[in-house]
Amino acid sequence: MQLKCNNCGHAFEITQSDLEFYDKVSPIIGGKKQLIPAPLLCPDCRQQRRLSFRNERTLYHRKCDLTGKQIISNFAADAKNPVYAFEEWWSDKWDARTYGKNVDLSRSFFEQLAELQAVVPQLALSVWNSENSDYCNYVGNVKNSYLIFGSVYSEDCYYGSPYYSRNTVDTLVVRKCERCYECIDCRELYECFWCRDCHSSQNLLYCYDLQGCHDCIGCAGLRKKNFCILNEQYDKEEYEKRKKELDLTNPLTHEHLSDALRRLSLQIPHRFMQSGQTENVSGNYVYESKNVHDAYYADRCEDCRYCAQVVDLRDCYDNNFTEENELCYEYLGAYQNQRLLFSRFCNRVSDSFYCDACFASKNLFGCIGIRNSEYCILNKQYTKEEYESLVPKIIASMQESKEWGEFLPTRLSPFGYNETVAHEYFLLSEKETIKHGWKWKHEQDTSDKYLGPVVEVPRDPNDADDSICKKVLLCQTTGRPYKLIPQELAFYKNLHTPIPRICPDQRHKERMAMRNPRHLWKRNCAKCRKAIETTYAPERPEIVYCEECYLSTVY
Repeated sequence: MQLKCNNCGHAFEITQSDLEFYDKVSPIIGGKKQLIPAPLLCPDCRQQRRLSFRNERTLYHRKCDLTGKQIISNFAADAKNPVYAFEEWWSDKWDARTYGKNVDLSRSFFEQLAELQAVVPQLALSVWNSENSDYCNYVGNVKNSYLIFGSVYSEDCYYGSPYYSRNTVDTLVVRKCERCYECIDCRELYECFWCRDCHSSQNLLYCYDLQGCHDCIGCAGLRKKNFCILNEQYDKEEYEKRKKELDLTNPLTHEHLSDALRRLSLQIPHRFMQSGQTENVSGNYVYESKNVHDAYYADRCEDCRYCAQVVDLRDCYDNNFTEENELCYEYLGAYQNQRLLFSRFCNRVSDSFYCDACFASKNLFGCIGIRNSEYCILNKQYTKEEYESLVPKIIASMQESKEWGEFLPTRLSPFGYNETVAHEYFLLSEKETIKHGWKWKHEQDTSDKYLGPVVEVPRDPNDADDSICKKVLLCQTTGRPYKLIPQELAFYKNLHTPIPRICPDQRHKERMAMRNPRHLWKRNCAKCRKAIETTYAPERPEIVYCEECYLSTVY
């Protein structure tokens, strides 16, 4: 079935498998199945809409609205909704049900939910079970870390999105890595710098798509090799001699090796998708999964579609930044949910719809901040019988307005579009954003603020003393101020890597630009001409092979 997206106008397909999924997750309430309709937006626009509710990286100093204490939050001081510090939000000092509202069936349910959102306190930062990581957001079980986002089970990590990692700096979705710097989409690395798509390797410099390798420089597409430079084999003695001649703190060295790796990468075959231990999958970076399609950065998932940065999902569609879910649809953030639809940032919630930041609850409809409860609508407590009688009436009203089956519209996001992850993957100008009717957050003008004398950043980190961490540095690309932290400086000295001369946000932006987009194009294998779907657009110059041709050539 072909549909036309209500947002971008592009055609998109709804398959029989899609329809079966929507039927499978349709809830039975009051003895009647409440059917989930086919979506009104295409997969990309649905993802853009979800991501517009996730502000990871834009942090502010502000006050807790309960205590007046100075805190750090992803909500600016002028946000409409109240914001509580972590310990206050989780305390017994308030109950989200006291904000309960009666449902008005004659009005838009989304508008009523927005009114509730404006008065219920929000958590300042989404941080779970973490220690000494005050400047992190959307993290769980992290320790001694700084400015990492969307990360779990990591320690001593700075600037990036590490998973199950230790002592990494400036990364983008790395898993099980240690003592790594400027690595993108890598797994199980040790002491690797400036690497992309590398796996199960150690002591790599400026490498792309290496697996089971160690001690390589400027290499691409190698398997189980060592002591190689630009894909040429050396003996150990000669390799170590040449490596010692490299001055990694010299910008010319970085420029030379980056350019050499880029040219070499264009000469080798590229796998049409990065994956491992999979069956019947499509997308990119899919591992240990089965029947997973149009997915990106998915681990241990089954029977899922349109998901990104997810782990341990079953029967889920349109999920982002989440783990351990089952039968969830149009869901964003947190984990351990079951049959949770059109919701965000909930944990251990089941059989619920249109919820935000609810925990350990079930049978909720349009609730915010509810904990350890059930049978609530717009935060108001009902009996089981009242709930099952009223919810079908709400759904009938939402069906008339075409709200039922759709995630909340971007115009209701508490954040400016340019504050959110959506802006990273679906870049819009301020003019385009306003044209859509979405919010735009203007940065505070600090051009007239005196930041002190210009600080000269030494090329060799060992020439910098700890006093540099008390000074304000200016980004050479954007002119924005930034600072070093002592742990970060110690890392650069220990591994003899250069002190960055651009700010963390710009470094993140440059890493994002090196990735393939989350989009599949149809093209042909460069060797056997078999039709494939890949994140390499047809006009790109890379040599792209199907799975069979790639394995027969590389291994």
